Amino acid sequence: MSEPKIFTQEQLDRIAANKAKALQRLSEKRKAAETPIAPKKAKWVKTFYEYDLTTLVDSKGGFIIDETDGNKEFNEEKKRSYIIEPYYPPSLEAHENPKCKECQSMDLDPIFFNVFHIFLCATCRDKYPEKYSLITKTEAKEDYLLTDPELKDPELLPHWSKPNPHKSSWNDMMLYVREMVEEYAFKKWNGSEGLDAEYERREIQKKDKKDKKFKEKLADLRRRTMTSSWERKRQEGPHKHQFGPTKEDDNGNSIQKCDSCGLVIESEEF
Repeated sequence: MSEPKIFTQEQLDRIAANKAKALQRLSEKRKAAETPIAPKKAKWVKTFYEYDLTTLVDSKGGFIIDETDGNKEFNEEKKRSYIIEPYYPPSLEAHENPKCKECQSMDLDPIFFNVFHIFLCATCRDKYPEKYSLITKTEAKEDYLLTDPELKDPELLPHWSKPNPHKSSWNDMMLYVREMVEEYAFKKWNGSEGLDAEYERREIQKKDKKDKKFKEKLADLRRRTMTSSWERKRQEGPHKHQFGPTKEDDNGNSIQKCDSCGLVIESEEF
């Protein structure tokens, strides 16, 4: 990954001035678009109260309460944090502006520029998905075996936070550039071979743990079966023989056999 270009103070001042002008123009356009046209109120229309349903909080107790000022300010600040500022070339001189690391285009992607600090255009972003596709935190943990502290450190791995698409109350979705995650993972595990070896080791460890748990459950089931069998015999009391009819063996002795346990005794007839 190429190192970002270091700008002079004059260039930085020019970037800030251009950005401020652009933001001012954007703010004026938004205000003009959001200014409503006040309709005439009919005589039959009664006074009513209008609520912004997006600011109401469900208390889970059968009531809907208004959002407090503190929560409102926090939510507004959180919404602003999701906004990515558009990219404006810092200089009017073409040779002074940063260029795409792949094709030397000056039309850089604002997300890669502002969030990941990578000079990349949208065309090359889509052209090389194996390098510049965005992956989730879960994918980075499972595919590259990285930890939560590593993924939460913006100095190690910059990430782009977005509202969770499944549920707004859940934690933000964190997105990473595949090339950056892969580069860090290969450095941590000593290349792709080391990463594969660690993955295999964890899979074996997981399988051994699963087998051990299965054997423990099986042993516990056998213990409970033996205990229940012993308890059943204890409740039934001492065994009582039930001998069948007397028979004569090859030696001429009279014998009787218990029908339930198979005990054989010799009997004498008087």
